[in-house]
Amino acid sequence: MRAVNVSTSSPMTVNLSIQISFGFLLALYLGTGIAALAVGGYFIHTEENSRRSIIVTKNVIALLFVAGAYIVVNAIVGIIAGLSPLSRKRWLQAYIWLIVVTMAVETGAGIWLWLRTLDINDLYGHNWRYLWSDSFKRTFQDSAHCCGYLGPLDGPVMESPSCQMPGHAFGCMTAVQKYAQSYISYIYTGVFLFVFLSLGAMVSGMVMIVVRNDEERWRWTRANAIFRSMKQISPDLAMFTGERRKEELDTQNSIV
Repeated sequence: MRAVNVSTSSPMTVNLSIQISFGFLLALYLGTGIAALAVGGYFIHTEENSRRSIIVTKNVIALLFVAGAYIVVNAIVGIIAGLSPLSRKRWLQAYIWLIVVTMAVETGAGIWLWLRTLDINDLYGHNWRYLWSDSFKRTFQDSAHCCGYLGPLDGPVMESPSCQMPGHAFGCMTAVQKYAQSYISYIYTGVFLFVFLSLGAMVSGMVMIVVRNDEERWRWTRANAIFRSMKQISPDLAMFTGERRKEELDTQNSIV
């Protein structure tokens, strides 16, 4: 009988390829958190007159820092679980649920960006007239050689050379929209990439739990088979082995 020849104290193992896949996807997931922190740190040093400020606001930068820190902490939980997946099932479960929260936030951010594009004309028209500084508006006027939002009479910065040159009577609305849409497309790509990597990390964690549970179930099957075989040989020895095995399992559970 196969189980009789296997010790009940034999260590549980996880297939090496599964461990490598888990570690690789975990590293990519950790990379998204580090990237979010790096991008937030880069944008926080952006000058107020940078055109990126129409998309990368202070709230967006704060969100990048919070999301990046959260993902890094989540990845650390995954690293702790991955170092000993067979004895840290709860850590694996926590790792997966934390990724679910990450994916929900990332998906929500994508939906929020999409909603912003629905009223992009009114949004940036209002911002141009009432919120953006003259230095910020002049950045668009100088780069796109335009004047005002809809035209020279719609919130222009007259000090800009483009407003003083004859024949430049068109506004900056098209330039603002094109820049915003092109930048939003980059953000869309980044958000969807983050969601894809988060999904991969979550699936690898779920696979690790399934493999771990199967290995634990197989170990219990072997232990029970050995116990039944020993009971047939010597009831006293079986009782002693069963009690010893129970003590070992209690010790392992207390450690977990």
